[in-house]
Amino acid sequence: MYTTPLIKSRTGRYGNNHWIVYSSKIEREVNLFSDLEFDHWVMVEADPTVETFCEQPDKAVVEGEKGTSIFDMWIKGKDGKEIFIEIKYEKDLKDEQVVKQIGVQKSWCELHGKEHHVRTEKDIRSNEIYLENLKDILPYLQNNSTIVEIDRHKVISQLKDGRRALKELSQLLNLSLPRLYEAVACLICTGEIKANIDKEYFGLETEVWMDEAEKLG
Repeated sequence: MYTTPLIKSRTGRYGNNHWIVYSSKIEREVNLFSDLEFDHWVMVEADPTVETFCEQPDKAVVEGEKGTSIFDMWIKGKDGKEIFIEIKYEKDLKDEQVVKQIGVQKSWCELHGKEHHVRTEKDIRSNEIYLENLKDILPYLQNNSTIVEIDRHKVISQLKDGRRALKELSQLLNLSLPRLYEAVACLICTGEIKANIDKEYFGLETEVWMDEAEKLG
């Protein structure tokens, strides 16, 4: 289990595009060292299948190989699966130093029986609507990462019979719009409801629903 990053502050080459954000998922500030790392964190923070994560979690050192490399992120899923991640722009993948860096990481993961992923902007920014929606949704979690139980019950109860737009929910429920958005945002990020935020921008036209398995449960 990784809880403390190796690198926390802005130093040297890590000074460019340095982001400090608060994670409701792990309840601490997170340091990210590029715009692409920030976008990746947004997706991890909002992913209901991710239990926990740590940025800059460990240094890959492999005997017989030159150089070392610090992973950009470690993720543990709710299924117990662990993944070590390196985040790079596609154009940098042919750079000799980057190739060596990723090679060391892959070797370390093989030795320790861990999974290794390289994620680029093609993975992280493949759906700009989805990514922008997550950026709009996350502030609602930071305002209140645990929604009022009555709000949760109100929203869930209206979805038992099928999909509804937020405009319709706002008319049916005695909730202010900010409170409705907050409840829906939290339910999306806990995986209790689904939404078409991969296709439409988050707002009154957003549609939300429950899985059939959730309804039966």
